[in-house]
Amino acid sequence: MLKKITSLTLAISFLIMTYTGIMLFIAPHGRVAYWSNWHFLGLTKNQYGDLHTTSMILFMLSAALHIYYNWKPLMSYLKNSAREITFTKKEFLIAFLINFIFVVGTLYMVQPFKIYLEFEESIKDSWIKDYGEPPYGHAEETKLSTFCRKMNIDLKKAKQALNEHNIIFKENQSLKTIAKNNHTTPNDIYKIIQGFTINSSTMSIKRGFGRKSLKELCKDEGWSVDQAVKILKQNGAIEPSKDSRVKNIADDMGITPFDIYNLLKKNLNKKQ
Repeated sequence: MLKKITSLTLAISFLIMTYTGIMLFIAPHGRVAYWSNWHFLGLTKNQYGDLHTTSMILFMLSAALHIYYNWKPLMSYLKNSAREITFTKKEFLIAFLINFIFVVGTLYMVQPFKIYLEFEESIKDSWIKDYGEPPYGHAEETKLSTFCRKMNIDLKKAKQALNEHNIIFKENQSLKTIAKNNHTTPNDIYKIIQGFTINSSTMSIKRGFGRKSLKELCKDEGWSVDQAVKILKQNGAIEPSKDSRVKNIADDMGITPFDIYNLLKKNLNKKQ
């Protein structure tokens, strides 16, 4: 009976893990999911992640029991004609080679693994068009007053706009909390207040550049990309790449893309 329960548990946990794995494959990046309060079939990305983790644990335990109950047949696959265990049997070498190819192919981004991972990335990026993305990492966790300061938004006008939209809030509450209390998303809160920038003409020039690579930004501004990389390293960036998105560099440094822009502008314009 226990063998049957083990096999059935293994099969069911495999199905759950496969389903949640597919959902995580197509889900937007965390920053987009949290910013837009993304749901799919009633579950958030965090919930899919939690289910995937717990089902994986159940799968591992069931698999361990399954191997235990089938130890003799498994060992027989490794025995040669003299009934000695050997790791040179064709079947074992093929199985090992298949796993080796998947591990190495993924780590070194060779085809067809590269195109598969790029396809996953394109699916995740496609959500940005419909759901938007935060102006900087974990913006939804920022207090309203701090968010307005970082985004150069007039706090007084922002509060007035929120009141006009019947949004219940406090200055010291995060956008995530405000959105949750009003049954909306942090992105929707941002849409209400984003038009009240103190210096909108300057901000409009820079808005959206976070999705560009560092190389593209430097080309647009007429800056030396090598000098930009050097300045970023001097200010705490960990191995910034010319092809890295400005937003990703900013997230790694714990600042906003606007801070990156201002930092480079301040230092590079001096050298020109």
